[in-house]
Amino acid sequence: MQTILENLTESLKKLFGSDLRALFLYGSAARGTFCKAVSDINILVVLEKSSPRKIFEMGSTIKSFLEKHRVNPLVMTQEELASSADVFPLEYGDIQEANKLLYGDASVLEMKLCPDMLRYQLEEKLRGAVNDMRYMLLSSGGNEKVLGKLLLGWSGLCKTLFRGLLRVKEINDVPVDGLLQRITAEYDVCMDSFAALERFRQGEKVPALELADTLLETIKTLVRSVDAMKGQANGKGASG
Repeated sequence: MQTILENLTESLKKLFGSDLRALFLYGSAARGTFCKAVSDINILVVLEKSSPRKIFEMGSTIKSFLEKHRVNPLVMTQEELASSADVFPLEYGDIQEANKLLYGDASVLEMKLCPDMLRYQLEEKLRGAVNDMRYMLLSSGGNEKVLGKLLLGWSGLCKTLFRGLLRVKEINDVPVDGLLQRITAEYDVCMDSFAALERFRQGEKVPALELADTLLETIKTLVRSVDAMKGQANGKGASG
């Protein structure tokens, strides 16, 4: 991993020169939960200004390197990063909470994230998950095997969103294996259905329709809980 990151850093420094403001590692590799051949290496590339030609050149020079090592780069300008903090508080809060500076100025991540904006994004994601679940039930055509395959491919409520549900309550740094239990405690909702979904993905036989039913009810309960936060006085910005 260290060699991969060092080689990538040198390549990007050479390519972008003084335009490269900062380079961060985030995601599972920064959290210590990286699984080789399964996890991606997530990289945030922060530029002073966007140059389509340079980004095009990046693709031509290190595309094979990125694919070989499962490196997933997110390329943004510093201005874009700062001005979109109100749109992506969930994702940016997750990056702020766990990252490693590989090069440049760490202060580019010092953005204030609004708790209200985070609550809005959480509700949008949850309501979208309700729609996803109903669509899978419909598009399965009444076939549980098809429904099972759809559930296996559903990205659903990812760990980033689970951490966001806790972050909106100003709870940070919960270990990945403790997320569901903490959400259960904070939102008074049983998260066993998501534990069952994980076991299903690992090969345990679970009735697909029963699983989809319990997942849908859990998500609807979370929607109601997050929606009920509307108008609650907070008054404090979250730094993630």
